[in-house]
Amino acid sequence: MICTCTYKRLNCFGNFQKYIQGVLTISLLLPIRSVGGNCTNTTLKLFNDQIQAVQKSVRTIVQDEFCNKNAPMGFHAYMGSTKTIAKGVVWVYDKVVTNTNNAYSATTGKFTTPVQGLYMFSYSTMSDPGKWSHAGLYVNGKIRSWQICSNGGGKNQWLTSSNTAILLLQKGDVVYVASYHFDATIRGFNSDFNGAKLN
Repeated sequence: MICTCTYKRLNCFGNFQKYIQGVLTISLLLPIRSVGGNCTNTTLKLFNDQIQAVQKSVRTIVQDEFCNKNAPMGFHAYMGSTKTIAKGVVWVYDKVVTNTNNAYSATTGKFTTPVQGLYMFSYSTMSDPGKWSHAGLYVNGKIRSWQICSNGGGKNQWLTSSNTAILLLQKGDVVYVASYHFDATIRGFNSDFNGAKLN
């Protein structure tokens, strides 16, 4: 039972969320008979509990299915030490600075796409004197971007190479960096991997 009192409107989270909220509210109120007169504390409490239940349901839908698609997400990580890594082995950038959705793993070096969208990735590599690296950006095992840092200079010359790729990804796609040609020697602190969702 519900009295004809003024009450606060439910909070909404966008057009679709408003629609979902309206459907839930209507379905909740249809079986309830409206009566006139003064509201009792018990009636108000029951109504308030029902409103909170609807809000919780809408909030869950928003957080799980819709809001996350538009929320800012990105990561930035770098190598904490100089490493020599074999061809085809995933490069692990173990020092994480930013990781908004925990989509990047500092254990595996892989970024797992949390939601479908357009993403931008950049990766830079510094090579020591006389060393080289051939970094490739991979998506689900297929190379999508190439980079070469071949340092044949003297003992006091360090070279840095970088590249950027914009990719349309599906939820669950796995992105990582690995050498596509020969073993690679990568200078720590000056080599990083970054990614962000554009839309």
